[in-house]
Amino acid sequence: MTSINQSAQIQYEARNFARQIARAYVTSSSQELTSARIQAVTEAFAATSFASNKIDLPPKIEIHCSLNPCLSPNGKVEVIVSITSANSGRSVSATAVQTVDSWRSN
Repeated sequence: MTSINQSAQIQYEARNFARQIARAYVTSSSQELTSARIQAVTEAFAATSFASNKIDLPPKIEIHCSLNPCLSPNGKVEVIVSITSANSGRSVSATAVQTVDSWRSN
């Protein structure tokens, strides 16, 4: 894979990973289950796209919430992920924001 293709691929993987983590977080049935859901998504990516694209583990994941508790209706959940290519050492970050369902009950 050329360095340009590799750079584009790692950026794509970071955006996709951030989006999937954010989605898993806001659709969790409870705050207590969010860590397990994040771990499941991370393991799925590690076994597939991270492995095939030689991305170092573990990825860095930051989660920021606009409301407390985090899974409050209409709250925004921002996920920032950073991943590093094992081949080039290049790191990229991506951000995804998801809104918690407005009809959610805490």
